[in-house]
Amino acid sequence: MKAEVKHNKAWGISYGQLVAREFFKNRLNVAGLAFIFVLFTVAVFAPLLANDKPFAIKVDGAWKFPLFGALGAVDYAVFLAAGVVIAMAVLIRRNQRTIAPMERSSVLWRQFGAAFIVLVVGTAAMFYMLPEKLDATDYKAMVAEGRAEKAVFAPVPYSFARTDLAAREEGPSGAHWLGTDDVGADVLARLIHGSRISLSVGFVAVGISCVIGIMVGAVLGYFGGKVDFIGMRFVEIMMAVPVFFLILTIISFWPRSLLNIMIIIGLTTWTGDARFIRAEFLKLRKQDFVQAAVSLGLPLRSILFKHILPNGIAPVLVNASFDIAGAIFIEASLSFLGFGVAPPTPSWGQMLSLGVGTTGRFLWWLTLFPGMAIFVTVMAYNLVGEGLRDAIDPRLRKAA
Repeated sequence: MKAEVKHNKAWGISYGQLVAREFFKNRLNVAGLAFIFVLFTVAVFAPLLANDKPFAIKVDGAWKFPLFGALGAVDYAVFLAAGVVIAMAVLIRRNQRTIAPMERSSVLWRQFGAAFIVLVVGTAAMFYMLPEKLDATDYKAMVAEGRAEKAVFAPVPYSFARTDLAAREEGPSGAHWLGTDDVGADVLARLIHGSRISLSVGFVAVGISCVIGIMVGAVLGYFGGKVDFIGMRFVEIMMAVPVFFLILTIISFWPRSLLNIMIIIGLTTWTGDARFIRAEFLKLRKQDFVQAAVSLGLPLRSILFKHILPNGIAPVLVNASFDIAGAIFIEASLSFLGFGVAPPTPSWGQMLSLGVGTTGRFLWWLTLFPGMAIFVTVMAYNLVGEGLRDAIDPRLRKAA
C-alpha cells in the first residue's frame, strides 16, 4: 500500500483533478452542481417520494407492501441507470488513485463500454420480465374507513395520475402543499415525477446528439479536404434551419411519446458537437502521437476514437451541459404548446400551460412552481457549463 501511495504521488496532479479544483473555486458552480444532484436524486426516487400507495399497510393483522409491488419496469430501469452512474463515478475516482495516467484513457473506455452493455441488457430484461401493473385501490380511503389498521405513506401521499374532481383548481393548502391542477391532481407530486421526464429528455437526447456529432466531426476533421468541405456544407445547412420549428414539423407526423421526443431532439441538435470535434481533430491530426499511430498501421477506428478523441473531447463535455439545458427547455416548450408527452404523464411545460383554468381563472401556482422548476434547472446546467468552460480553458482560469 505504501509503495502504491508513493507511486501515485509521483504521478502528480492529473488533468481531471486540476479541472475539478478550478471548478470548485466558484460558489455558483458548486450551487448549480448541488442543485443538479438534488434534482437527480428526486428524479430517481420519485415513486418513493410521491405516491398514493403506502410503503406498508396492515390489513387484518397482516402487513402488505403495495408501493414496491406497484413499481414497474421504468422505475427499476431508472434505479439501474442511477446505480451505473454512481458505479462509474466510483471507478473514475479509483482510477485516479490506482492507474497510471497513460493507461487511464483505455481503461475508462472499457469501463464505459461495460457500463453501457449492463444498462442496455438490464433495461431490456426488466421490460421483458416486468409487465405493467395497475393497482387502483384507494388505500387512503381504507385507512380513513378503518379497514386498515396502520399505514406508512410517502412524504407526498398523492399519485401524479390520481384525479380528484372535488379538489380541482385549489390553491396551496395543508392537504396539497402546492395546490391542484384542473383535474384535482397534486401539483407537487406531478412536479416531482416531471423531473424524471425533464432529466430523461436532457440526458438521452444529448447522448444521441453527442454520438452523432462526435462521429461526423471526427470524420470531417481527420480526413479534411473534399470530405470536410462537403460535410461542412451539410452541417451549415442543418444549422441554417430553425431547430425548434424543424422539431415541430417532424413531431407532428409522429405519435406523442417521450421516446419520440428524445430521438427527434437528439437527431436535430448535433451540429454544435460536430463543429467542436471537427476543430479539435483538425488541430490534433498533425500531432506526433497521431502520426506515430498512423505509421504503426493502427486501424482507423483506434486512431480516431482511442488516440485523438480523448484529447479533444473536453469542448464537447462543456457543450453537453448547455445542450442538456436546451433539451429540457425544448421539451418544456413542446409540452406547453401541446406537442409533448400525452397526459397523464407529467411534464413541467404541460403544467405551465394550465395556468389559466377551465373557468378562465388565473391559477398562479400552476404558473409559478413549474416555471420556477424550469428556470432554476436550466440556470443550474448553464452555470455548470460555464464553470467547466472556465476550468478547462487555461486562458479563462483565475489566478490561484
